[in-house]
Amino acid sequence: METIDFVIPWVDGNDPLWMAEKDWYEGKRPSSAAHTEGDDANADCRYRELGILKYWFRSVEKFAPWVSKVFFVTCGQKPAWLNPDHPKLVLVDHRDYIPQQYLPTFNANTIELNFHRIEGLSEHFVYFNDDMFLLRPVGPDFFFRDGNPILLSTLKYPEYLEINNWSHLIANDYCLVNKKHDIGASIWRNRRKWFNVSALGGRRAMRNFVCFVANKTLPVGNYEHLALPNLKSTIADIWENCYEEMDHACSFKFRSEEQLNQWLFCAWNQALGTFHPSPVGKRGRRIVISPDNIGWICGVIEGQTLPQVCINDTKYNTDPLRCSERIVASFEKILPEKSSFEL
Repeated sequence: METIDFVIPWVDGNDPLWMAEKDWYEGKRPSSAAHTEGDDANADCRYRELGILKYWFRSVEKFAPWVSKVFFVTCGQKPAWLNPDHPKLVLVDHRDYIPQQYLPTFNANTIELNFHRIEGLSEHFVYFNDDMFLLRPVGPDFFFRDGNPILLSTLKYPEYLEINNWSHLIANDYCLVNKKHDIGASIWRNRRKWFNVSALGGRRAMRNFVCFVANKTLPVGNYEHLALPNLKSTIADIWENCYEEMDHACSFKFRSEEQLNQWLFCAWNQALGTFHPSPVGKRGRRIVISPDNIGWICGVIEGQTLPQVCINDTKYNTDPLRCSERIVASFEKILPEKSSFEL
């Protein structure tokens, strides 16, 4: 079995020094910088610290003890409770791997697009956001099979109709991967994956075939907002073949609709055939935090009804203090014991 690492970026959005630096650079942004009216891509909720990070480490220790290393990526910050001497923990500063011309950055996309530069990171790694949690035991074969990432494999017409930053990013990913690859030939070459009844189910396999006949392009954005398996060599390959596009994407200190994001890695693997197919619905689920559905979120956590969940903080979380208290209480019920990652 290959060595598998986890990568998790984190920022303490409550740190006054970090906030001052962010505000200074935000004030320097050109008025012509591309953005989408009403979008929350760079809102405070994108950097908000809800006090639930320790449960991510507890879940990893309990549900994925096989992980080789955990690469904890920050701008030099560290939670006071984190044990820096843990043998599996590697603290990574942005300055350790992101090229100087892109720093400082307040842009998750820039942080992601340079992961392959992290020293010591294994070829096979799983990328978590800090709001993505394991809820049940999973093995390495939950993320990789035969050395390939396990990815949701859904062919359909691209749907990027919602006008927000995220839809622009995946549209940009879509244009790039379809520009650089002969997708029709790629899908047919890997038809035993795209049309695999045993892996996808008969209905999905047939729908994939119909979509392939009608539209020989690879959609981007059907991977769910969950922890995703990656190959370090894939990111290096994208940089080698798309340097100008990647360089441009990383040049923005804040999120912009002109950028690319990490879903490009998944699409690139699928274009190359370096993936194993998985159907929708068995990987987990993203749930947006709001006072209206906090009870549902807590029920998912306490019931451990999914293998993993993304508890997504957005502008709809209008009562972050109460919501975070409820979420913490639920995690305490399933992960009450301190992990060895905690002091």
